[in-house]
Order: sequence, then C-alpha cells, then structure tokens
Amino acid sequence: MKKIALITILFLASNINSYANNLIIGTPTVSGSTVTFTIKWDNSWYVTTGPSNWDAVWVFVKRQSCVSNAPSPWVHADIAASGNSVTGGVLQVDQVLDNKGVFIRRSAVGIGNITMATVTLTLNSPIGSDNIGVYGMEMVNIPEGDFYIGDGSQQYFHTFSDPSGNPLLINAAIQNAGLGAASNYQRDNLGSSGSLPASFPLGYNRFYCMKYEITAGQYVAFLNTLSFNQQIRMQRDYQPNLTPPDSPAGTEFHCWPCGNNSPRIVIATPGNNTSQIIPAVYANDLNNNGVYNEDEDGLGIPVVLNVKNFFAFLDWAAIRPMTEFEYEKACRGNQNPVLGEFAWGSTDFNNTYDVPNYGSASATNNYAMLGNNTAGTNRLYRAGISATPTSNRLKAAATYYGVLDMTGNVWESCIGGWNVDFSDFTTQNGDGNLYENGQSVDNGSTDMATWQTNRIMVKGGGSNWVGGEWISVSRRNWVQFNNYSFFQGGRGVRSF
Repeated sequence: MKKIALITILFLASNINSYANNLIIGTPTVSGSTVTFTIKWDNSWYVTTGPSNWDAVWVFVKRQSCVSNAPSPWVHADIAASGNSVTGGVLQVDQVLDNKGVFIRRSAVGIGNITMATVTLTLNSPIGSDNIGVYGMEMVNIPEGDFYIGDGSQQYFHTFSDPSGNPLLINAAIQNAGLGAASNYQRDNLGSSGSLPASFPLGYNRFYCMKYEITAGQYVAFLNTLSFNQQIRMQRDYQPNLTPPDSPAGTEFHCWPCGNNSPRIVIATPGNNTSQIIPAVYANDLNNNGVYNEDEDGLGIPVVLNVKNFFAFLDWAAIRPMTEFEYEKACRGNQNPVLGEFAWGSTDFNNTYDVPNYGSASATNNYAMLGNNTAGTNRLYRAGISATPTSNRLKAAATYYGVLDMTGNVWESCIGGWNVDFSDFTTQNGDGNLYENGQSVDNGSTDMATWQTNRIMVKGGGSNWVGGEWISVSRRNWVQFNNYSFFQGGRGVRSF
C-alpha cells in the first residue's frame, strides 16, 4: 500500500490579545523511526507578568499498518524519550512522561506569530510502510497556584463555598490533603458522595487546557481515523439506527442542532461493509453544496457532543476531561471572585452578533461590544470569534489565562455533580486508543474506567441559554447532563 502522509490544518481562534491563530501542521515525511513536519501559528505568547503563562500546541501521531485486503485500524504512536527537536531557536519541545505526544511552545518570553518551524519526532518503533497522521491542537498552560472556588453567592444554585458560604481557597495544603467530604466545599453538602482525596484534580496543580472547544474540523479528523464499527458506534449515539457509515455521499452524520445554526458533518466517501470492511470518510459541508471542507464549511465552529463521544475524542487525543474545580481555576485564575462573574471576570454581558461570513475560518463579528459571547443567540459561532487584534480580556470574552468561550457557544462538560461518587477520578490522561471489536465495551468507547457519563455536569452556558446567573462561572445547577440537548460539548485538559 502506498504510504499516505496526512496534513492536519485546524483553523481556530485566539488568545486574549488576538484573533484567528491559523495553526497549520504541514504534510509529514518519514525516515526510519522519525516523522518530520512544519508547524506555524499566529498570536503565540509567553509572559512572566499577569497570568504568567504561555500557549502551546499539543502534537500527537497516529499510525496505520498497511495490510493488503484487510481492515487495519489507526492506533496511537508513542513518542521516544529522545530524538525530538524543533528548528528556529524560538520554540522548544516539551516531552511528557507517558510519551503520547509533545508540547511545542515558546522557549523564552515573547508575543507574536510563530513562523514556519520544522519539527522532528522520533517514534518508539520503526515506521516501515505504515500510514502516518500528525495532529495538533492549541492549548493554554494553567500554572500551579492558589485560587478560589465559588463566588460568595449564598442563595443561588449550590455554588462551592466554605461552611460559612464564602469562597473557598484551594492551596497546596488542600490539594495535598484532599478536600474530603462535600460539606467541606459546599454548604448544602451537594458534591461527590465520596470524599475527595489528594489524587483528585482540584485545580491547584499545573495543567494544560484546550484554548477552544472541540470543533467540527477536529471532530472530522477524529472520525476519519476510526474503523467502520467504531464509526457505527459514534453515529448510533446521535441518531440510533440512522446514517451508518455505508450511507450515500452527502448523508448528514451530525445533526444537533440542525439547520443553519451548527456545523454540518457529512459522509464524503461511503464505507463498505461487504467483502472488504472499509470505514467512511467524513467531511464538513456547512453550505450544503457538495464541495467539502471549503473555507465556508464551518471547520472552526464547535461541535455538539454527547458524553460518550466527548470521552472518546479526549481519549483518542490522549487528554482528559476537566473537573468543575479546574473549570473555575481556568476562568478565574488567582483573582478574587466577583459575584456572578462570567469567564471574562465581570458581569458585563452582550450577545448581539452580526457575522456576514458565518461559516468561514476567519468569521468576525461586526457588532463588537464589551463582554461579547454567544449565550442566548441559539447559534454556534467560530471558536474565539469575540477576540480581535485589539481586544482586551473583556472584549475577547477570555478567561484570566487566555482560554476562550468558557462562557457561551457550547456547554462545557466537566467531571463533577451532586450525590454521585466521582472521588476515584484522577489526573490520568487518555491513552490514545479506543475499544475495538471483541472487547468488553462498545466499539469506539473510551477505556478509561473513571470517565463515566453520570459524573458529568455542564458549566458556562451555551448558545441556547440567554444568560444571567445560570451561566456564571460558579453556578452548579446543571448536573448529570449525559445527553446533547443543551448545546453540550466541551474541551479537554492534560496533566503531568
């Protein structure tokens, strides 16, 4: 079989001072055990004042064995502990202990575009005739440090608090000892039914957070590495018994919400489930013209996912779900809580939109007001659309650390909830591989035992919810939402 080198281009959005970041990973070349490719993105930063953090690209590799006349799944390719480099003197390669990928980031203080650099990664085993795919997503470093959970509200929606109803400081001592019983962090004792130990990620320790919610372009890249049977499982969780992978070209895979207010994922090339099992090829076709993955096809719009498919994507990318504690840390940072605040640190709120180039990777909102966000618009917009070249945190609707859309667009799926035991959840990241045929769980499901659907609550509001206290950072009213009827999606994080 001819070796196929995949190009992954994820047009996403921005940090607190910028706009479309245009992450581009070039077509890889292979030699022996090494994979070489170019990388570039806009509006990168590394600062030692204020949030004192940086952005990075999480890069991972998939490989597919070439076997004649037989299906062969894509699997995760582990990275060797040495032999990894990047050219240009601006960037560095950060290894991770489980070897599931690398972080590419600035090596010194600076702000601006990353021009073309060449990355060389060494895999743990020779590549041979395998097909190779390189994937990347922008992430934000959330530093280690103290922060508050809860905003001091003593009346509404069961926010975190100390026993007196005040915001609760999470510091090193609490992280090292664990929070214990729910009564220690919630006045009405509405939290985990099991005591939270030191191994539970309370948010004090450093982690990386996806800068944007999972987009349609990213989700299509994921679908196109699955086997036929895994694709069936993904579709079944959306529309039971409908649109299997061998449906005709143009058949819509993902339809929630339907119409002109969401991305449109379709079958570009039907799969085959007869003499030779071949998976479908999926694509984005927002404008429904039969020409796939055009600029106007909504690749940068967040995708609505139920919890099973959300977990599967995170496991595939070798990252993990965030906890509701980490959600508040990523939003608020080390700042004092503001009663009823949204992700941008204030109660300023505006959701008026004028987007003439709606599906474009560079879609912009001509109606630029403070606190712009998508909540209540009943439409999903390009990830990070509120950020512009001159926007500050408030105008960009950014968190303290530069994460975007933590209020608005799709609801954020977080580990947490009331009266369900999630105390055994840890910082363990996904391993990059999903269940396949003959295993004990449905094809395509995550194999992470502590990632359970009844442990998910949603935070931050979605495009279907008008606003106010219900979608502020600290509100905890939406528990155990293991469906996708609330414009539910989210993003992943990665621990060390």
